[in-house]
Amino acid sequence: MTMSRKQREIAKRHTLFLEIARQIMHEEGFHLLSMEGIAEAAEYSKGTVYQHFTCKEEILVQLCNQDMGELLSLFQRAAEFDSNNRDRMIAVFYAHQLWSCIGDNRTDMLQHLSMHGVRDKVTESSLKQHDELETGLVGLVNSIVEQALEAGELKKQKHLLAPEIVFGIWSLSSGAQLLKASELPLNEFGIRDADMSSLRTMLLVLDGLDWQPLHSEAHLKKLLKQFRTQLFAEEVNQIGPDS
Repeated sequence: MTMSRKQREIAKRHTLFLEIARQIMHEEGFHLLSMEGIAEAAEYSKGTVYQHFTCKEEILVQLCNQDMGELLSLFQRAAEFDSNNRDRMIAVFYAHQLWSCIGDNRTDMLQHLSMHGVRDKVTESSLKQHDELETGLVGLVNSIVEQALEAGELKKQKHLLAPEIVFGIWSLSSGAQLLKASELPLNEFGIRDADMSSLRTMLLVLDGLDWQPLHSEAHLKKLLKQFRTQLFAEEVNQIGPDS
């Protein structure tokens, strides 16, 4: 459907306001984000900003939805990786790390969205989109576990269902990102490379689940090269070849 000139202008203005809000959050944090600040930076009236967003929490959820849409796209690419299901799960884990490095404050914004009362202030449509994206992400990862079980690459666990395995892996990945985003002096704690540390820990978890094929350092190096030069080459180039 072709948009009218007025619709294009409105969409362009909406994008501009979101870009300015993202920059303010990166530089000053969510608590200092305001409709007045966005209006001033964009050189529009505060009323015009309110025509697009009901409150700053609505801006936050829309930014989070943008980022989660990008993450879902990366996960979909990882799930289609031409290999076994264990390698696809590693690709998902790597994609999550990569996503957190591409943009500014992504992990922090999601944390703010989970704060008490924030979700109560956003529109139903934005909240519905957010929940659908979240369900899509978890469902995609869960499907990899289910496929591994069906293929016999992963044996059924007596005390863990497939969604619980996903929860454990997701917790490891998200927790590592939160610690990276914190002000903790990780280097002083002896952590040379936070991403590789969490990735290797995840590989130990997969080995502990007897998810075949078991870890091989040579295979890991081959996988990482494929991720960096083929599967996620465009994203890796955005942040540097050592990612």
